[in-house]
Amino acid sequence: MVDSPKLIPFDLMPIIHIENDVDDQCLVAEALKASSIHNPVRYFADGQQALLYLQTTDEVPLVILCDVIMPGMSGFELRDRIDADPVLRMKAIPFVYFSTWANKELVEQAYQGTIQGYHLKGKSFADLQAELSLIVTYWKHCLHPRSFQ
Repeated sequence: MVDSPKLIPFDLMPIIHIENDVDDQCLVAEALKASSIHNPVRYFADGQQALLYLQTTDEVPLVILCDVIMPGMSGFELRDRIDADPVLRMKAIPFVYFSTWANKELVEQAYQGTIQGYHLKGKSFADLQAELSLIVTYWKHCLHPRSFQ
């Protein structure tokens, strides 16, 4: 028998979106709204800003949606920095690459670290909306180590 988790109100947990393209940030915001996803979203233009937030916030994010290719700190470097931080690693925040770009080399590099997925944004607004809905719904239903707090 599994301990019954004390469920965290997953609808209140913020979604972290790391994307340097402001237009893509706006599209993600619109797609989340159109999908009736009402979680707060914390937008960051680069990995360094996101890392500082993650290291200093008391909030427990639902999921990190991170672009792969960004100026400064890439998504790969951010993921590695999170993995190297014992406090952040124990928060067990799902890390999902969410990008416009994918090829064999990028996906292989992504899976060299600890991640929970690599998703493409899609070619249309409907694709973007469907992909975001899939990711967020999955993580709202998946048990996390923090589900038992």
